[in-house]
Amino acid sequence: MILIGSGALLWHAAQRGITELLQENSMDVDPITDSDEIARLCYEALIGSEFERTHGWHVNLMPEAVLREFLADWQSRAFCKPYGLLEVVVPAPSDLLVPKLKRGEPRDRAHAAWADRVGLLR
Repeated sequence: MILIGSGALLWHAAQRGITELLQENSMDVDPITDSDEIARLCYEALIGSEFERTHGWHVNLMPEAVLREFLADWQSRAFCKPYGLLEVVVPAPSDLLVPKLKRGEPRDRAHAAWADRVGLLR
């Protein structure tokens, strides 16, 4: 499973022990998967689901096509971590910011500033 978006930035922060809050954080995670089983679990955790009502966040399953927004060699900088039988692939923080900075929305610019301030880009 590939994790993108602000949830992926927060994953990087957690790996480094960074606890500074991400302003204007969305309450979802954005995974990409080619596994039917993972997709089924993600579907059960969509916005408005019982999962969201219980946990306070939801899953926004993304199509593989969104990876075209990243630089062509993003996988060479990605991080992989196993969680039981699941391997999570997370693009490097600088790669995660490419589509955010292209959009240029205030929240996306705030996420880039946060990533720089907390040291994710070093």
